[in-house]
Amino acid sequence: SSFCYADSRNAPGRSLLLKIAGMRDLQKVHIMSASSRTSAACISGPVICGSCAERLYSYQQRAVGAKPPQMGQDAYDTCDLQSSTDESEAQEMPQEVKLSSVTQSTVNLVKNIVGAGMLSLPHGVAAVSASPQAVAPSLILTFLAAVFSAYGFVLIAQACEATGESTYTRVWARSISESTKLLPAVACLAKAAIGCISFSMILGDCISLMLAPLNLPAVIASRDAVILLMTIVVLYPLCSMKSFAPLAKFSLLGVLSNFYICAFVVLRCWDHSYQKGGSLLAAAPAAPQFAAPTGAWHTVMSPGLSVLLSILATAFLAHYNAPLFLEQLAPDPKTGKKDKRFVVVSVLGFCTAGLIFSLVMVGGFLTFGSSCMGLILNNYAAIDSLALLARAAIVLSLVTAYPLVFLSLRKQVLEILGSKGADFANQRPRAMTIALLAGVTAVAFKLRNLGVVAALAGASLGTFLVYVAPALMVMGAQRRGLVAQPEGPAGQLARAVQIFLVPLGLGLGVIGCIQCLK
Repeated sequence: SSFCYADSRNAPGRSLLLKIAGMRDLQKVHIMSASSRTSAACISGPVICGSCAERLYSYQQRAVGAKPPQMGQDAYDTCDLQSSTDESEAQEMPQEVKLSSVTQSTVNLVKNIVGAGMLSLPHGVAAVSASPQAVAPSLILTFLAAVFSAYGFVLIAQACEATGESTYTRVWARSISESTKLLPAVACLAKAAIGCISFSMILGDCISLMLAPLNLPAVIASRDAVILLMTIVVLYPLCSMKSFAPLAKFSLLGVLSNFYICAFVVLRCWDHSYQKGGSLLAAAPAAPQFAAPTGAWHTVMSPGLSVLLSILATAFLAHYNAPLFLEQLAPDPKTGKKDKRFVVVSVLGFCTAGLIFSLVMVGGFLTFGSSCMGLILNNYAAIDSLALLARAAIVLSLVTAYPLVFLSLRKQVLEILGSKGADFANQRPRAMTIALLAGVTAVAFKLRNLGVVAALAGASLGTFLVYVAPALMVMGAQRRGLVAQPEGPAGQLARAVQIFLVPLGLGLGVIGCIQCLK
């Protein structure tokens, strides 16, 4: 269910109230304060009054003895929850919202990070150098990217706790300024759009290669034809579903698909099937190419490093979901706080993802060298049976994940369009879906190199969302007095790192964009 609400004074209990109210199967819930009476007429859908919201929250928190927030006066004369339930039903409401343990949150974070972004990493190494010497600095960069990405993830959680907000855009508005909140909103919108475009590109590439041995007519087997047919026959029906709950059962398949692809890439590197004398070399679209060693200094100073860093920023980008992970994480039973647990989840999640990325990156590069394409699966022969399974695995993973990414795109568009966009989406939901899918598909037709798309997205958007914005939001919250200024050596070091992240992200973004557009 999706929820709408208005009561900025009660941020601490707001998310739990929405969760509990969602168990009553209300599609939309509005928690309104007395000051919101004037806007009540423009709100459609069920409304929950302040007293019922306070009562719901007290049911949730009774077990841990927490004090419910003051919800204020009833905002609306009619309360849908109050009118549709009686006291006996209220007594039967669940008294516990299931939160995630450290292990569960870590697994979910790895699932959120690891995906199609890893398939462009070998291309990023090839942009650095065609020499196998590029592997060592690439691994170091991957480790550093994982550490800084985890730190940015933690910074967003700190900003959420300081501001009491639970979305990336609202945290920015409270900590930086309301007038510039469009900046992160547009960045999140563009990232969601590029995610959908990349998925369509991968589906077109992989399925067309899977169909190649069948010698079917180009009208149904070419890349563009596959993208169009998949959009009309598969993606549009999935994105038009009223509930994506049925897709949850495929979540494990998506994880297994990513692990299979990782194992496949490593296996083909190890068995030398695409090396000189290998059984699949003749059938490969492009022969592997390697250059002689040029020296460690030359490799480290290569401008192609910015391309790899940009692709890594895209691959590690899960930061717009940091508020959600913080909200769903169970607090420490002794202290009742989440901060230390969230740090553990962030470090374990990003480092595990970094290990998986490293295997795919190194395995793909050492197999094909400078011939690595933007989508590494395109390098493997159409007759390679294991590659066929890898392509089928990524297709299954992307088809089941596409509606969720599309939902994020839709929400970002509606957030920017405001009430007019929301009215249009409510009145003509299918038209909105068709318009967005048409735009995504048209761009996917034109773009061919997934590596360039991933690098440009990382340089222009990823570096901002991963490095720059988290540091600015925490420092902004400190400047506004929403959180205490750092003290002591550890606090000063944290402050220095936060300041360092801003020019680092901006510099990487500018250099990465220049290199990608060359």
